[in-house]
Amino acid sequence: MTNIMETLYDVIFEPAKAMKDIAGGKKVKQAFIAFFVSTILPVWALSKGLATANMIDFTMVISIMHVFGSLLIWFAGAAVFGLTAELFGGQGTVAGLFSAMGFIHIPKLFAIPLWALSILLPPGVRPFWQVAGIVMIAIWTLYLEIAAIKGTYRISGSKAVLVLLFPAAAMLLMLVLAAVFLGVSAMSAMPMRWL
Repeated sequence: MTNIMETLYDVIFEPAKAMKDIAGGKKVKQAFIAFFVSTILPVWALSKGLATANMIDFTMVISIMHVFGSLLIWFAGAAVFGLTAELFGGQGTVAGLFSAMGFIHIPKLFAIPLWALSILLPPGVRPFWQVAGIVMIAIWTLYLEIAAIKGTYRISGSKAVLVLLFPAAAMLLMLVLAAVFLGVSAMSAMPMRWL
């Protein structure tokens, strides 16, 4: 059994293999450690940076909401994507996907050096650097999410992308149908005075 440092190394340098191994080994304890470290450390660094601006009360509330929101999304994401992957013919377990998805937060750790480096940059370059860093971390996280689904359920990359998109598309369709239904109901309830 590999220790968490070896697992983290594999997630960073061999993500496809790592996600498959994490899901197969159902490394739930390691996933919780990776999640909390990669969620709390960036928030702590941000709060230390904003403490100089006397915004510590505000950052504490945001920090707590961020950690609990991320935890809720992790649990819900594993359940929804696990069900969707099974509907798409995947062969895996939700516990394996839950373990793998705990490690998709690792890129957040790289926000700390990116923020620190942005302080040293000229003010005109700083916003570009920060936006580029956020985009890179988001793309990396998305890649790890696809690798987690693909590795856990032994499906192709394109099916893994569909698994990611399907719940959002289904929710959007339901919202559109609800809006149409409400619109038709409202129109039928209106008096037809012009007839």
